[in-house]
Amino acid sequence: MIELNALKKIRIEKGLTQQEAAKRIGISYSLLSKMEAGYRGSSDKTKIKIAKFYNKTVGSLFFEEGITKRDNNLTKV
Repeated sequence: MIELNALKKIRIEKGLTQQEAAKRIGISYSLLSKMEAGYRGSSDKTKIKIAKFYNKTVGSLFFEEGITKRDNNLTKV
């Protein structure tokens, strides 16, 4: 069984297609698709935008280890 990454998993749990999620987040469908496939080349600002949309930390969506308390303050950008 293939394990879904956290970003794709939460989108599916919310019942959103990639197109719907991308539009609501304010990013392109192709960028969201690449990010869900494991491409991590997006900006910190984009990662923060996505984390805020899903009400999650950047660390929980994009990194295997949790984000530190200090780094969590970056979501206020």
